[in-house]
Amino acid sequence: MQLTLSRRGVGPQGGGEVTISLPCLKAGLQVPIKWTEPGLVKRIRGVAFTERVSPQAANRMVDAARGVLNPLLPDVYIFTDHRAGKAAGGGPGYGLSLVAETTTGCALAADALAASEENEDGEADTPEAVGTRCACALLAEIAAAGAVDASHQALALLLCAVGPDAMSSVTLGRLTPAAVRLLRQLRDFCGTTMNLDPDPVTGTVTASCIGLGIGNVARAVT
Repeated sequence: MQLTLSRRGVGPQGGGEVTISLPCLKAGLQVPIKWTEPGLVKRIRGVAFTERVSPQAANRMVDAARGVLNPLLPDVYIFTDHRAGKAAGGGPGYGLSLVAETTTGCALAADALAASEENEDGEADTPEAVGTRCACALLAEIAAAGAVDASHQALALLLCAVGPDAMSSVTLGRLTPAAVRLLRQLRDFCGTTMNLDPDPVTGTVTASCIGLGIGNVARAVT
């Protein structure tokens, strides 16, 4: 898999460009999904980006995020990425992306972007506010105790459903509206019903099902 970030863009002007290249899985997924052990966080990595603003804004976001995360663990490294000119999209902006990696190989992500409009107090979104908000969102994902973060719950459920003809299972935090919609769509269109096993102690939900064993969907149907 290859992912190339040509230009960053933020609203309302946009202008970002990302190219992703994926190999074709001719035989489909070979092994069932088993993401039931979230593990403990061992390191946090991230990227603070700025475009058409002062590069110092990225350092301010990094300092604010580290101020929240360093009491959790010392292994926190956040890269900075400043864009100008054609590589900066259509308008100014800045944001932060963080990923927590666990001892079992799980990755929990959180993102925050400076608002394009002023808040209720008539003040703009400062880099410190963006860094703190992103760090707190990541801690909320960690506290949810799931093996997948909230933004990727639907993808994990979809992989379980289209996997091989075997039992796949994934442990999630509180189900998001997108995950609930996908569960209903899998039931209505594919006839796949997930077994949901809630854990009242941790507040997590373990979803499991027998995969459909979908292979090459481009193959001609006879």
